[in-house]
Amino acid sequence: MAGLDVKLSPRVKRLAPFFLAWPISGPLLAGVVLNFRDGRPVLASLYAIALAEVAILLPLITAKLSLAVL
Repeated sequence: MAGLDVKLSPRVKRLAPFFLAWPISGPLLAGVVLNFRDGRPVLASLYAIALAEVAILLPLITAKLSLAVL
């Protein structure tokens, strides 16, 4: 195991911490943070809207539809 050396690209190293926030919302969170940091607030806002839709609205809509079926 000591001889196992994994090379990661700088892009993977930069995005890896965001994947701790789940596989779907992690890249969206990365889009918000990295675009605000790079000075692109409009694109960061669009990522924030998509993140809110995935993290908040999708579970609410799913719960409402599943209760309507019951």
